[in-house]
This record gives sequence, structure tokens and C-alpha cells, in this order.
Amino acid sequence: MSEKVEALDRVWVLVCKGDSCSQKGNPEKIRVALKQAARELPAKRVKVSYVSCLGMCGEGPNVLVCKGGVAFKRCGGADGGEIIAEVRRDLERTDS
Repeated sequence: MSEKVEALDRVWVLVCKGDSCSQKGNPEKIRVALKQAARELPAKRVKVSYVSCLGMCGEGPNVLVCKGGVAFKRCGGADGGEIIAEVRRDLERTDS
């Protein structure tokens, strides 16, 4: 069973390196520039990472900034329902 961790004090900067974004720009160059720009920020609180697709292919290259939220650790296939339930709660909060 997964372990739920709430209110993470971290910001993720996700750089898309999907096919469309890679054809329109250079994800490695973007990631390096972001890491250099974030040097003065606390390293444990800012994480710059690649993702394979952000689902905004026609608009790329894309970067998504996410803060805090809920994380699930030690996940397995059986945890999908619990994770989607959390997504539903988030969607309901933003729709209100």
C-alpha cells in the first residue's frame, strides 16, 4: 500500500522532452538554463526534472511549475484508485 504525504514544501519545474517539444526546441538547454537560474534557491525545495509529455504539444516547448500538493510514495498498481480519488478531490476544490 502506498504512503500519502501531504503539503510538501517543494516546487517542481517540469520540462517536457516529448517528441513535439523536442522538435520545436531544446529541452536540455531549457533545463540547464532553469537550473542555473535557480542556483540561489534552496536546492531541497526546487526540483527541475524532465517529463515525457505535458499534453500541450501544439504549444511547446513546455515547462510546468507545480508547488506542494500531495505525493504518494511506494506506489503499486493497486494504488491507482486511491491516487485518482485524490485527483478528484483536487478537481472538486478548484471547481468551487
